[in-house]
Amino acid sequence: MNDTVLVTGLSGYVGQHCAAELLRQGFRVRGSLRNGRAAEAVRHGIAREADTDQLEFVELDLLADPGWDAAMAGCRYALHVASPYVLAEPRQASMVIGPAVQGTRRALAAARKAGVERVVVTSSVVAMNGHMTSGTFGADNAATVRDLEWTPIPFEQTILDTAASLQAVVEA
Repeated sequence: MNDTVLVTGLSGYVGQHCAAELLRQGFRVRGSLRNGRAAEAVRHGIAREADTDQLEFVELDLLADPGWDAAMAGCRYALHVASPYVLAEPRQASMVIGPAVQGTRRALAAARKAGVERVVVTSSVVAMNGHMTSGTFGADNAATVRDLEWTPIPFEQTILDTAASLQAVVEA
């Protein structure tokens, strides 16, 4: 199989596991990094799980247009798993929401322009454990869809705007 899959956020846990599985199944993987200097460390991590001969890297920024069209060119599929991840509470929610939304818009627009057949967009782990203020995340304290605090969003309008914005990209 020679189909190419763009995997954004390749330096992250989910991105590396997705890339390893795709490589094991015979796909070519083009992985995005914020900084190309991380490429060898990422390659080394993935190489513990899969042969990396069909792995290549591109630099992409969730907040900037350059590179997205070229990265998506020739890809049959895309997995957009890049999302901001912070260890401390950001000063403003927009520091996390902005890059997540803008990156998703860029990924979808580039995929549409390149004729990508299927795009998978994931969320952030924060969607599951963002309600926690201390302790260790695990099965005993994972949020469920039924938990009222699963999505403690005082950003209802942001969510509505985001949905409309992403729909506009898909329909364009």
